[in-house]
Amino acid sequence: MAEEIYGNIYDIQKFSVHDGPGIRTDVFTKGCPLRCLWCHSPESQEFGPDLAWMELRCIGAGYGGMCVKACDQGAISLREPVPTIDGTSTIILPEVDRSKCTNCLKCAEACPSKALYNTLRRISVEECMEAIRMDKKYYEKSGGGVTISGGEPMSQFEFTLALAKQCKAEGIHVALDTTGFAPWEHYKEILPYVDLFLYDLKHMDSARSKVLVGVPNELILDNARKLAAAGARFQFRFPIIPKLNDSEENIKATAAFCKELVDAIDVVQLLPYHKMGQTKYDRLGLKYRLPNVEAPPAEFMQEQLEYFKSLGLPAQIS
Repeated sequence: MAEEIYGNIYDIQKFSVHDGPGIRTDVFTKGCPLRCLWCHSPESQEFGPDLAWMELRCIGAGYGGMCVKACDQGAISLREPVPTIDGTSTIILPEVDRSKCTNCLKCAEACPSKALYNTLRRISVEECMEAIRMDKKYYEKSGGGVTISGGEPMSQFEFTLALAKQCKAEGIHVALDTTGFAPWEHYKEILPYVDLFLYDLKHMDSARSKVLVGVPNELILDNARKLAAAGARFQFRFPIIPKLNDSEENIKATAAFCKELVDAIDVVQLLPYHKMGQTKYDRLGLKYRLPNVEAPPAEFMQEQLEYFKSLGLPAQIS
């Protein structure tokens, strides 16, 4: 019997309708080599465990203080009592000193309500498939399937490849959501098992890319060109972040790159910046890096949509 292959994920999301065609199950792998300033999933960045705290789940550390007692580093203390949501009583919440926390996760193990929790879940390919198979009828009726996302799923290549292979063997449509920042040899190997690449285009200038996302863009663009030449299908994703990558020069360069590969493109998604991931930073004790950036005006987004369409590109605002 073949040895089971495991990967690190942070979530499995069902009934997704934004990450490829139809109704989908999204498998979110953990760990990413990029550090996008606008990342809306900070729990996806680290390859190892993260300690998170969700206030809404907390029943109060005053009830036995199990999280405080479990911490050997003295990283958890008790705050002053505050009113409960309904205002009928008070609750004592914990305070995590991140400078003392070693991510031992003993507090998460002791937390009865799982308000303190580990963002990492170790899972086998077969365990993933068990969750995926439950909704196979929805995929068949809607033209959906599975999206392997992240983080960067190609950073866990053995797991991602095995999962894609098993999905294809069972007749399930596979989309791979990737930054493009991985060895070409890996993309070449996984290509036969991927129906659609959800491919991010962050910035067309390599030096600016290094500043905004932590890596240059040569490998990303080169992999896209090679995949297109090898027969891949794309759903390009272009996040538009005011004052960071929304210049006329960068927008025109992004559109020109898409035009170069237009025969391989199903759709170009123009994604306006949003702050919906900000609460996740709070849960992890991290500083949100773009607090003063607002969403681009709807009129601006519409102008860019019309420009992309004027070039014959199948674009949409998502």
